[in-house]
Amino acid sequence: MSGASNPPRGSDVKPVRNDGPNVLMVMADQHRTDWMGCAGAEWVHTPNLDALAERGTRFTRAACNSPLCAPSRAALASGRRCSEIGVMNNAHLFPYDVPTYYQHLRAAGYRVGCVGKTDLHKIDHWEGVHGDRPLMQHLGFTDPTETEGKMSAARMWDDGPVCPYQHYLAERGLLERFIEDYSHTRKGQPAWYAADSVLPAEAFHDEWIGRTACDFLREAPAESPWHYFVSFVGPHDPWDSPSKYMTPYRDAPMPGAITDSMEGRSAWQRERAKRMTDGMSAEDLAEVQRQYCGMVALIDTWLGRMVSVLKSRGMYEDTVIVYCADHGELLGDHRLFTKQSYFESSVRVPIIAAGPGVEAQGDCDALVELFDLAPTVLDLAGAEPLPEMTARSLMPVLCGESAEHRDYQLSELGNSEGNAASRMVFDGRHKLIERAGDIAQLYDLADDPTEQLNLAEREPATASDLHDLLTDELGPMEDH
Repeated sequence: MSGASNPPRGSDVKPVRNDGPNVLMVMADQHRTDWMGCAGAEWVHTPNLDALAERGTRFTRAACNSPLCAPSRAALASGRRCSEIGVMNNAHLFPYDVPTYYQHLRAAGYRVGCVGKTDLHKIDHWEGVHGDRPLMQHLGFTDPTETEGKMSAARMWDDGPVCPYQHYLAERGLLERFIEDYSHTRKGQPAWYAADSVLPAEAFHDEWIGRTACDFLREAPAESPWHYFVSFVGPHDPWDSPSKYMTPYRDAPMPGAITDSMEGRSAWQRERAKRMTDGMSAEDLAEVQRQYCGMVALIDTWLGRMVSVLKSRGMYEDTVIVYCADHGELLGDHRLFTKQSYFESSVRVPIIAAGPGVEAQGDCDALVELFDLAPTVLDLAGAEPLPEMTARSLMPVLCGESAEHRDYQLSELGNSEGNAASRMVFDGRHKLIERAGDIAQLYDLADDPTEQLNLAEREPATASDLHDLLTDELGPMEDH
């Protein structure tokens, strides 16, 4: 396979037919892996995610390829490391000449659709009225409905609405109200500011994405298999769940956060923690977590509705369902919010798979990475692998042939928003974090699961071995 956007045409080329399973991939933006009922989070209601995990396999120690949206999603699309393809922060565009697994699925006879954000051309800020720009066709999508992400969808652009969701709000007279909320009411507020969305529930971004997804699933022709990528924009901050999803969580007790003395932390972490959480009360934190619960519950609700549509069409038994996230959310842990960190709550992501070819194994602690889903989907479809792919198919684990996958995990991030380039390696017990121009951090997660004690100076041999591994795999760290 060349990875070109279209297969060659000629007298010897016949139309491709494929009898592989459908693949529904549902991705959340900033959903940490431990905030699901099936992960032990009794305070958040996720019956549909729990049912998916019970029916299939849930990877308990999956890692994102980057603790930031665009790099992590670029790694997933390509099956290659962020640094290999040059997408290291949110300002980097996905390279036009890098093959995607979406292209290979299309060449294998799959209909390839999406709804929501892809972040493969994040800084363009223009998806068009229907979210189906020709660029999306090149990337491999046959049925795209792409939108801006949660934050950028609440901006007034010079040329008016730039994506289907903004057009939807504008047509209903809600766009200015939405922008006013994000740009004025929430602007300048502390990181823990939390309040219900000003939009009616049906107009909330993830409600729109869920409805659009269900419409596709109702109408997708059964003549060929499909891969549908449903990319929700929540539970990303701002903390603004629709009111109806907040009802079960009003005044509900929340678990709090991992405290931190900030000993052995980098200068960047210290500054960021001071800026984000100084002055925050326990109730402030609880309200953020309640809002987060509401947004997670919304996504879970729509997952259930998608399953209902598949069952009504007789497609459920022929569809592999995958749930994942691009990165986690610190949610107050270590006095931090959002991501761009390699603490567990930021770097760990949910990956759950169920359906034909996937054993009902329950929890699996194999070391896997988000971009491993690319070759996994290609395997399921019987499609050609991507060239130069670094990712590894999860199918040996999913079908019960192997309990192990990787010896270690890597994650990386370029210079981003004042955060110097950084990277991480985790070998199943020890985690080494390096940041350009700052101290190294080494944690023993077996003895210190909340990452309180930096062992870099106490265990120099372990730190050195992991540093050498990072350098062998990713090369010298560049502040780019």
